[in-house]
Amino acid sequence: MVVALYLQFALRAFLAAHLAATPDLSNLNKAIRLEPSNAEYRELLGRNLALSGVSLDKGISEYWEAIHLDPYEARYWLDLAGAYQVAGRINEQGESVEHAVEADPTTPHVAWEAANFFLVQGDPQRALRYFRVVLANDPEAVDSALLLCWRATGDANRILDQALPRRPDLYLSFLRLLMYKQEVTAAENVWNHLIALNQEFSTKLAFPYFRLLIAKQEVAAAQTAWQQLAGVDHSLQPYLPSRENLIVNGGFEENVLNGGFDWWYESNAHAALAIDTSEFYDGTRSLSVTFDGLNPADAGILQFVVVKPNTGYEFSAQSRTEDIQSASGPRFSIVDAYTNASYVLTDDLLDTNPWHEQHARFQTGPNTNLVLLRIVRQPGVPLIRGKLWVDDLRLVEK
Repeated sequence: MVVALYLQFALRAFLAAHLAATPDLSNLNKAIRLEPSNAEYRELLGRNLALSGVSLDKGISEYWEAIHLDPYEARYWLDLAGAYQVAGRINEQGESVEHAVEADPTTPHVAWEAANFFLVQGDPQRALRYFRVVLANDPEAVDSALLLCWRATGDANRILDQALPRRPDLYLSFLRLLMYKQEVTAAENVWNHLIALNQEFSTKLAFPYFRLLIAKQEVAAAQTAWQQLAGVDHSLQPYLPSRENLIVNGGFEENVLNGGFDWWYESNAHAALAIDTSEFYDGTRSLSVTFDGLNPADAGILQFVVVKPNTGYEFSAQSRTEDIQSASGPRFSIVDAYTNASYVLTDDLLDTNPWHEQHARFQTGPNTNLVLLRIVRQPGVPLIRGKLWVDDLRLVEK
């Protein structure tokens, strides 16, 4: 008898599942008669009725039957909310959405549905609360969620307080969005909150922020941000300028960061850059530039240096050359980063020469607060071949 009862229930379950696999109205009604306590079949029937337009009210009724059988399935609540939306019953839709989140409070797609519902309803406070769940649990939805939060509020403080979990990766994503939008003031605000987390993050992820500040001529903010970053990431301490030398990593003893206030470089097939540990003036390393015989206009490496207006400075650099052949050799150049006004342009470096110093004195203009140091060729048209080493670059206030 026990085996017979078991087989009977098993057969009923099998037949019901087989019928529900083709979820038309007839099959679903038969499946429900076979297994009236199965919430899934009730939900499928409700969806069929609601979406087919046969009977929206009957579909809502079937959704409720499914929910009574299993109130902890968020999908049932969301489907019910969708039916209420079609029926124009907005209050019930909102209640169903909130029930869905109560049933499954940490699943991102449930929170996403809730956030977007309240966004459409003009309730950004509740929307931000649910976007917080999305941001905390779905990395692929972070950018979309932040964009919606920004469009809804335009308020960085509100998003920081209500939507963003205290994680550097999320703050950096928000910072990236604001940089794309050219929202400099809001970006500075998010940066300060990021630093206040006092949690380490990849230094390279901050470099676009420095590029934005420099492009917007926010030199003081960029200088402060670099110091703040070094306070969080102590490996950046050697990259801070000092009174003894405003040029960062002037001897190339540290790894070149390619951003911030260290050296920036670009790949150039005709002027190959390398750190040389076998040839140097001081320390244990130098920078080498190998010209292949074509005509690059510069060496592809530069550094931004913060200076004061109407102030005297002295620049010096050590260089060595090997068989540089050209009508226009490489030179050290210092110009105003924004007006391109020239302050230093040394003699060009040619032929083969041992280590020797080049130096220059200059005074900044009344509005100069940032200069650009490069290795250039003027003019840059003539062909050039040979190798240059540079080391011990210095800039000091006089």
